[in-house]
Amino acid sequence: MNSVESLRLDFNTQIGELGKVNNDKISNNLIFVGSGDSYVAGLIAEYLTNHNCKCYSPSDLFNSELAKDSTYCFVSVTGKTKANISVAKRISQAGSKSVAITFDENSKLAQVCDKIIHPKLKKAHTPTAGFGSFVANVVSCLQVAGITVPKKFDIWYQNAVKISQNVLESLALPEDTVFVLGNNILYPLALYTSFQLAEFFGTRAVAHKLEEFCHSPIFGLKSPDSVWILGQNESQVNQRLNILGLRLSYFELYNSDILRQLFESIFFVQNLLLFLAQRHGLKELQYVTMKDVLKASSDIIYYDRT
Repeated sequence: MNSVESLRLDFNTQIGELGKVNNDKISNNLIFVGSGDSYVAGLIAEYLTNHNCKCYSPSDLFNSELAKDSTYCFVSVTGKTKANISVAKRISQAGSKSVAITFDENSKLAQVCDKIIHPKLKKAHTPTAGFGSFVANVVSCLQVAGITVPKKFDIWYQNAVKISQNVLESLALPEDTVFVLGNNILYPLALYTSFQLAEFFGTRAVAHKLEEFCHSPIFGLKSPDSVWILGQNESQVNQRLNILGLRLSYFELYNSDILRQLFESIFFVQNLLLFLAQRHGLKELQYVTMKDVLKASSDIIYYDRT
């Protein structure tokens, strides 16, 4: 099975698995720590708790003062990211509490942390962390932060597939850089989308908050660039930018139910990427074929020089 097919299978089967993710609130003072998709999962929890919880990349905490009254919650599918392990060791030495949300209960990160939370979802055999493991981490982060997530994943999934089908005909792969924009809870999703575009298609993708994009990055746009807006009743912004003649795609994702909006938006992005891959005959994720770059990336992320 090629890498795109494995992700398609993962996308479809995750719906029957996500209902198994069940965790209790663990602290009123949570600090999420993660990289890549895991950082996005923690950042979503920060937004949905009105920033009562915080989320940082591990590199933000290398030399910072640690909060004694907070619980540091590390999000990592593999539990092997050296930056997470390094910060977790600092936290342990400082006497602060630490939790690992990870699929590998025997990983170095799990061994360093005080408590282990396994999302329970069966990890798919995919070259990336997988679609299902990302959503399971999002659910886990929300639950440990005290947010109850209704088990409506099948409904949200079906709605998202319809939304993605409706926009596909008017959407083309970006020719150059794509700027992915979203405000509030859709900013973390814009980050997630930018990561996936790079891995799927080798596309240069940059995420911005919609408002911040208009302060400065908009002046760096070139004619081959594209702009994707993950919108929440922001069609007026779309109309104003359209006047500039940009390669602009606007996706209306607003829903008054914030959890429905969140999960439908996640499933929408995942299915849209699969649709685009199918349309362009893509069999393998582009990053898998970039052997030298992949090795350099893995060496930096996982290799411990100590």
